[in-house]
Order: sequence, then structure tokens, then C-alpha cells
Amino acid sequence: MGLHRIIPVDSLESETDKQVIVEYAYGTAVQSLSSILPHKLHQFHARTQANTTYLIRTLASAYTPVVSKSVTQTYLSELKELAKLTARDLATILKEELSIISEAVDLDNPMKSSSPNTQEHNITEATAQVSPPSSTVQEPFVQPERNWSPPLVSSERKTQPALKLSDVNPPEVQRVIVEHIVRNEESAMQIHAPLRLRPFSGRCPHPNNEVNYETWRANVELLLKDTKQPDLYKSRKLLESLSSPAIDIVKHLTPESPPGMYLEILDSAFGTVEDGDDSFAKYLNTVQDNSEKPSAYLQKPQVMLNTAFRRGGVSASDLDRELLKQFIRGCWDNILISELQLEQKKQNPPTFAELLLLLRTAEDKRIQSISYEAVLQCLKAESVISLSGVYFQYEEECIPSQSTSHSKNEVQDLKRQIADLQSHLTRITQRDNQKTSCKLAAKPVTPKPAIAKSAADAPLLQKSQSHSRDANTHRSNRPKPWYCFRCGEDGHIKPQCEAEPNPSLVASKREPLREKQLSWDIENGVLKPDHLN
Repeated sequence: MGLHRIIPVDSLESETDKQVIVEYAYGTAVQSLSSILPHKLHQFHARTQANTTYLIRTLASAYTPVVSKSVTQTYLSELKELAKLTARDLATILKEELSIISEAVDLDNPMKSSSPNTQEHNITEATAQVSPPSSTVQEPFVQPERNWSPPLVSSERKTQPALKLSDVNPPEVQRVIVEHIVRNEESAMQIHAPLRLRPFSGRCPHPNNEVNYETWRANVELLLKDTKQPDLYKSRKLLESLSSPAIDIVKHLTPESPPGMYLEILDSAFGTVEDGDDSFAKYLNTVQDNSEKPSAYLQKPQVMLNTAFRRGGVSASDLDRELLKQFIRGCWDNILISELQLEQKKQNPPTFAELLLLLRTAEDKRIQSISYEAVLQCLKAESVISLSGVYFQYEEECIPSQSTSHSKNEVQDLKRQIADLQSHLTRITQRDNQKTSCKLAAKPVTPKPAIAKSAADAPLLQKSQSHSRDANTHRSNRPKPWYCFRCGEDGHIKPQCEAEPNPSLVASKREPLREKQLSWDIENGVLKPDHLN
């Protein structure tokens, strides 16, 4: 059959031990043997007095299951990892992959059918499991067992998964993919966003567009903690934020110098020279100002305590306890300390954020209570002003009192006196005109007699005007209604009332008003007690 070569397999594994690979020169040999393979051959060796069994099968049937199993497991593990990263269902991803595989099979089948059969020009291999390799080809073949049937695979028939377009690419999957892409793009933009440090020059006082050294150094520390950026990038950003005279101090450093060396030189030039004990002692001397809120005062010792912590003046476990002690010691608002029970919290002190929130909440409650009291005072003042501004209210059912009729009589008397004065002046003027017409003298007529007569009547006019002013003054001091003639409530008048009428309440308040007005009239002489009989 044209043997080409025999390759023994020296693996110690149980599955591949004592095996050889027989390679034929032409593919027709394998085609002629494929109808009876796999095949078991039993042979007795007279020299060794032993029975030997040979299992002959194609190399593809022996090698493909092992390799395909490992490849399939690797492929499934990769699909599971993809489903975990994309937050998608594994079944959905498998359906998509099956559809891609079916398309690949459709494209590959026409090429196989059109290509000529060139298997005769290929070198085909076969394997045989043997005890002595020299007797592999010399032994005759025996008919295969009847209980074994090789699998038949039809090249013309192929199975395609029953998939719909909605199964391959449903709207839910599209939404998840789009959200995942957008989220990754946003995170990538945030990661690759250019970092810019605040400028620092070292000048004192620092300009408005710059920050002090402590603030600048805190930003640089965040940059140094970023492990994704190389040291060269960090050094370049650090130098970009510096200006003269600060940059003049580090000009002698090479670009390969680590960022920590830049900070070491800048700390020696612009950093605070106080040690931890000095910073902690300075922290203990902070007290609240007179016009300072407790929440604003808390921020001052917090900053100084962090500075002392960075310099070794206090341990990290004592930060909250020391901050609470200093706040109680330096705050002047003992009422607030008692309300929040801060003395009892020394054993289990709150954090800076929790304590600041407690203080701001208590301050807000105080402001609300003060504003509420101010609103109440304003409402009381407005009610008093509205009551004092009410002069007279009349209701359709209201019966005029005797004082009202008396004031009307006074007004009528004043009108009558004014009319008498006007008629008297008219008569005097007519009399003077008649006298001047009788005389044929050239002397012009002078209004002196009329003026004299008018001056003589002036005291009467002044008396009447003063009487009217006194009457108006007395009427303004007279008790006035303090309730609404519609609903009977206090604080507003009838034209401004939108409530339902309440005649019983109005009547109950009308009687005390009449009694007060009557007593006032008697006291001021407007109405005499004899008129009551």
C-alpha cells in the first residue's frame, strides 16, 4: 500500500503509550481501509507465547476528540467571561455565536463541493496500538466486529439552528450593549482627561490665581498616588504648575529624576518647619471668635489637626477624640454643647463629617425658631395696626346710635352758620354798592367797610372752625369696632372678609362696643346722662 514511514509514540500517558503512527504515501490506502476501521486484530506469537491485540483506527478519530474537547472548553470559558464582562445572558451570546457558525458553514460548503478531490496527492496518516512495532504491516487484516458501526456524516445535509432575527439581536441586548459602550467611553474619557495642577510660584503673598504651598502639595500627592501614570508624566505635570521663583530651585534636576525628589527640595524651601509637637500645641490654642458660628469654628481645628497628624504630632486613632475635645474646649456656646450631649460622646466620638452635620442641623433649627418668632411678632404688629386704622364700619342691619345722630346735628349747625355768614356778607356788599352809586363823587370805591365788617365777623368763623376741629378730635378718640361686621372675627373689616356670615357672633360683640361708646360719650360730655331717660 505504499508505506511512507512509521512514527512510534513514546509518551508515558496511558492513552498514548505503546502506539505508533503509520503514514502512507497515498490517500487511496486510507480510503480502502476506512470501511473496516476501527479494527481489532488478535494474534498469537509463538516466540513469546503471548496473545497480542492490535487496535487500528484513523488518526482523525483518535486525535480530534481530545483536541476538540479542550478547544470547546476553552471557547466556552471565554464566552462565560465575555458574558460576565458585558453583563449579558450566556444563552444570548451562544445563540449569536451559533448563527455566526451557521453562516460560516454556508459559505464553506459551496467551496468544498466545487473543489476537486485531491486526496490522492495528500499524505494520510493512521495509528496502530502495538506491542512489537515491526509486525504492524505484515499481519493480515480481520473483518471488523459487527457490534460497531462508524458514524455516518452526510456532507450534503447540514443542520442549522432554528434562530429568529429577534433571538439573534433583540432590543434588550442592543440596549445593554449601547449602555455598556457608553459607560466604558465615559470612564475612558475620565481616565484619559488631562490633569492640570493649580499654579504655584512661592511668592508671598501669593497672587489671586495661585494657591498656597500646602494646597498645591495636597494636589501633587494625589497625582503621585496614581499608579497608572509613569514618573516622567508626573514630573512633567509638576513642572508645568511651577513658576519662578519656585521653578528656579528645581531646574538643576534631570528629567529622569523621580517626582519625590522635586517634592523634597520644594518642602525644604516652602514647607512649614514646625514639627508635629509644635503644630499640635498651636492646634490646642484655637478658640471660637465672637461672631463665628460653631460649624465654621470646627473647620479651623480640623485643618490644624490634619497638619499635626501629617507631621507625627498625633496618631490616626486619636483624631476624632482630640477634635471633639478641642471643640468643647474652644466653643463658647455651652447651650449647644448641652443640647447635643457632646460631653457624653467623648468615649465614642463622632467623625468630623458627623459632628459638622450635627452642628449645622442645630444651627438651622435655631434660625428657623428665631424666624418663626419674628414672623409672629410681625403678625401681631400688623393686627394692632389694622385695628387702629379702622375708623367706622357700617352694616345694613346696624341701627345708628345716639352719638352718631348728635355728630350729624353738629355738622348741620356748622353748615347753617356758614350759610348765615355768607348771606350776611352778601347783604353788606350790596349795601355798599348802593351807597357808591348814589354818590357822584370821583373817589373810587374802597372795600374797607366790607373788610372791617368781615374782620368783625372773623371771630365767629374761627370759633366755628375750632369747634369742628375739637369735635373731629373727640370722634377719633372714641372707641371703634375691632371686629368684622360680616363674620365677627378680629383683625379685618367687612370689605376684606371672605368668610361666611355669622350674625350671632356679630351681635354678641356689638353690645360691648355700644356700652364702651356710651361710657366714652358720657365721660367726654358728648352725651349727658339726662338724655338716657
